[in-house]
Order: sequence, then structure tokens, then C-alpha cells
Amino acid sequence: MTDTSITQLLSRWRTGDRDAETALIEAVYPILRQIAHAQIRRNSGFATLQATELANEAFEKIRGLQALELRDRDHFFAMAATVIRRVLIDYIRERGAEKRGGGLKFVDMSELLDEHATTLDDTVDWLAVDQGLVDLERRDPEVARVVELKLFSGLSADQIATVCNSSVATVGRQWRFARTWLARRLGGSRA
Repeated sequence: MTDTSITQLLSRWRTGDRDAETALIEAVYPILRQIAHAQIRRNSGFATLQATELANEAFEKIRGLQALELRDRDHFFAMAATVIRRVLIDYIRERGAEKRGGGLKFVDMSELLDEHATTLDDTVDWLAVDQGLVDLERRDPEVARVVELKLFSGLSADQIATVCNSSVATVGRQWRFARTWLARRLGGSRA
């Protein structure tokens, strides 16, 4: 399905068109599931969470945000990044992983996006990453959004630039700044 088709479906869905909702689910669910699978594969700490469960919960939460102005496919998946982040953090909290010193170590931000790394095991303190993002959002919401999209959306740099109404070069600069800032901020989390 083309980006234009998804954009049209999103527009019809916002108006309450049930056929558009069904078609939208068919179009975006496989992509949501791929994003969910990639998140789970990257960190075996989510081993008891299934990609299907994560994709289902994410879509249900997105369904509740139907009235939002999602301009196109990229904006839909940007919203999905926020929802997936929240679902994963809630999952970790439910498992009791929020206890400081719970054995989780911080992994460098660059390792989170290393395309050659297929898993990260239980070493990523996602709660610390989430708190770092919350702190970064207070300092610079645009930079925090780039990090969130990089880590949780599956969007390319070009797509992130489109969602952020920015250039690819700016997204690159923001990402480099964020990695450095978060590494310093979370440096105390290293074990």
C-alpha cells in the first residue's frame, strides 16, 4: 500500500469511517508488528512479551487517539513510536524492573542503533533511557523527539526529518547531540 493510500485512510478513519479503519489495520498492522518484533529482538529483557501483543496493544492505544491530526503515514508511525515506548516502559514497570540497582546496566546510545547487533540482552536500563528522554524533552523537545523516533519507530532518517519538519542534516546533528547528552546524563547508570 502506498503512502498516499495510508494518508487517505487516516483521513477517512478520523471521520469515523469503519471501512477505512479495517483497511488501515490491514495496511499498518504488519508494519507495527515488524517494529514491535525489532524492539523485542533488540532486548531479550522483553522475552516474555510477544511482538503480536505489543503491536495489538499499541494499535489499541492508537485507536483511542483517533481524533489526533495524523497527516500521513510517517506521522502515524511517529505516534506509534510514542505509544510503543509507553507500552514497553509500562511493561518493564509491571515486571518490577524499576528498582534502582536492579542489575540493569546502561548501554551506549550508539549500541542501541547498531544495525549489526541483533540483541542487547538484559543490559539496557530502559527506565533510565526513558527518564533521560523525559529530561531531554524538558530541555529540547525536538531533539528528544528525534531520539524517540530513532529508537522506537522504525522510520528512516528521511522520514524522521519529514515528521519533524526538518532536514536530514539537522536530524543527524540532533541525534549526535542527543547521544552525547544522554551518555553524560546516564553515565551514572553504568555498572
